[in-house]
Amino acid sequence: MVIATLGDVVAVYRAKAALDPAHVAERAGISIAQYLALEQGTAWPGTEAAEAVIEALHIPDSHRARLAMAGAPLDKYLQRLLHGYDIPALILDSAWRTVEANCFARMLLPDSALPGWNLMRWILVDDAARRRLANWDDVARVFSGALRDAVTAAPRNAELLAIRKDAAKLGLTAAASSRDCPDGQAFVWRTDIGAHPISACLITVPSGRPDLRQVTFVPRSSQPVPVLMAPQSGPAPWYGPLLTDLLSCGLCGLLLTAGGRPTSYSCATGCLPELSAEELELRIARKALAHAFPAQECRKLGIAQEILTAEGIELELNVPVSPQHALDQWQRSMTNTQRRGILTTTLRSATVYPTPSSNGSQDVDIDYNWRELP
Repeated sequence: MVIATLGDVVAVYRAKAALDPAHVAERAGISIAQYLALEQGTAWPGTEAAEAVIEALHIPDSHRARLAMAGAPLDKYLQRLLHGYDIPALILDSAWRTVEANCFARMLLPDSALPGWNLMRWILVDDAARRRLANWDDVARVFSGALRDAVTAAPRNAELLAIRKDAAKLGLTAAASSRDCPDGQAFVWRTDIGAHPISACLITVPSGRPDLRQVTFVPRSSQPVPVLMAPQSGPAPWYGPLLTDLLSCGLCGLLLTAGGRPTSYSCATGCLPELSAEELELRIARKALAHAFPAQECRKLGIAQEILTAEGIELELNVPVSPQHALDQWQRSMTNTQRRGILTTTLRSATVYPTPSSNGSQDVDIDYNWRELP
């Protein structure tokens, strides 16, 4: 019998023991939500929780050796992917320590190749991060939230507890209601002279290794001053594929690329079928517009437009009165620059997974990571 994932292994041994999920969670000393996340593969509950489940189910050592747990070396496929990137990329463990970094990551963050170097500690505690990042306050806020979530998943992890303690001494704590996420966060890198390079932090889970995370720094653009401090002006015209830098493959973690005529999106490793750009962009637009323009907010926008019109101020594009109206504007009257603006202000990233359709052809599912709207 071939068992593909840790969740499958756990499910088989739970069935053999004739236990329900609540009993296993109780034996392991974790919550039922943590257990179900592990068995169903919907989230990684923390290495400690996973190890506790393995102990509770008495999974034999001969089988444990094949599980992708913390400390297991990267397989050659993951190593080839990591070192095949032409942009900075690192693989970290659940405590945000470096497992492996490619040459571009070592150029961007020289200490990342040192044993035990920790990206979370560097951002929150190291003075070098404050000097390197022009938007350090924003980056530190979202990583404080990620640290809180990591400690919740692994409350006895000494590394994470030490970072939290040192960050608290500096006055860094995450708000209980914060929904900020490092995935998609812009990093504005200071240089001695010239422009400030900007990259987006893309976080994915390597296929088959839910105990790890891959952090990739995707170049965005360059500005003479940090974006958050730049004077407000109209957006630059957008001529490329609308989902550039927003899509990643759920199997290998690579960003999807666009090309060809008609344009299509594809994964460089061939994990996904070739996806029609027109169909995929419209599919994601429906979700983004429903997220950006819920009915209640449309009513508020309509009132605001009436006030502006009464003052003699005409808008370039009438505000939508419903999500369907917004979709109609998307298809009929919006420019690509306006479409791109809606996507980048509502969507941090989208992850695409292959799935068979009802007629036997290959289709895809999409997981969305939304930005928190004001």
